Amino acid sequence: MLLYRQVPRKPRLVGGDESAQFKNKKLHFRDAPRCAREASQFLKSATHTLSKGLLVKKVASSIAHVLQGGIRKLQDIGIDNPRLDAEVLLAHTLSTDRVALYRNPEVLIDSSERRRYARLIERRVKKEPVAYITGHKEFRSRTFSLTHDVLIPRPETEILLDEILRACAHLLERKKHLRILELGTGSGILAVSIAKDLGSCTIFATDISLKKIDVARDNARTHNAHSMITFLVGDLYHPVTIRNENDKFDCIVFNPPYLSDGDWKHAQPEIKDYEPIDSLWGGDDGLAFYRLLIPGADTLLHPGGYLLLEIGVEQAAPIKKMMITSKVYREVHVVQDLAGIERVVSAHI
Repeated sequence: MLLYRQVPRKPRLVGGDESAQFKNKKLHFRDAPRCAREASQFLKSATHTLSKGLLVKKVASSIAHVLQGGIRKLQDIGIDNPRLDAEVLLAHTLSTDRVALYRNPEVLIDSSERRRYARLIERRVKKEPVAYITGHKEFRSRTFSLTHDVLIPRPETEILLDEILRACAHLLERKKHLRILELGTGSGILAVSIAKDLGSCTIFATDISLKKIDVARDNARTHNAHSMITFLVGDLYHPVTIRNENDKFDCIVFNPPYLSDGDWKHAQPEIKDYEPIDSLWGGDDGLAFYRLLIPGADTLLHPGGYLLLEIGVEQAAPIKKMMITSKVYREVHVVQDLAGIERVVSAHI
């Protein structure tokens, strides 16, 4: 007795016209066991191949694999901190934190998230700062929203904040409440930080740009400091009206644009191509805004009031000279960072 089956003698994946060769194949009944064994081997082989393919896809889609790809791309173009930047951008993409990336490295990332991450990496490849890509930056353990209209907060500004808080603590030994004026508030990091860290104060913050003021207002609301800060649009102290002694301030703070022509010429692409020039460039020698402020700031201060300024590298000597020459400032003090670089000048009247 013959048994007819339409089964290939050597089972394998086929397609198109190739399958025609297996039609109407005659197999003797005693060939069935061998055929079954071959079919079983084929299924095992196919299953292994399929599993291998899925494994490749799984590895290629994992957090660890996607992160490593981002790091390599940033390394290839010479980004200073490729791992850190790649981690921050992937954490931002996944709405998580950097620690979670290493806690669950095998977790799969879907295709839409991978595409989004790739777009963020490409922006960084073009030297756009990470803070602008993510839209926020941490300053003194608080997260502040940013746009391309405002300067990215720098670590050295924390030194200015420390000096402000130190001066205000001294003033609060004889006063219950302080009036503070911040010029050129930008994203509002100083005004908000002072309000939250000091408490007993009313702050007026000015900026010539309405777009910058809008960012600062948003940050003040985010950190629940908006009731303590009045934002004013205008150049330096011109929006402020001094009618009598009560309108004067106990402290004026300013982190002005202080890059010179030479500094700007040699600035990194992240700075020159993306950050607002009006927040960075301070004239030929970088001292233009100090010359505008220092001669008249004393008329806005209560007796004993402080003027505190962030400064650029090698600017301490000429700024200190301006203050001493004016003959209204006392105890002119220069503060250095941990590397010995002069970062802040403070004085009182």
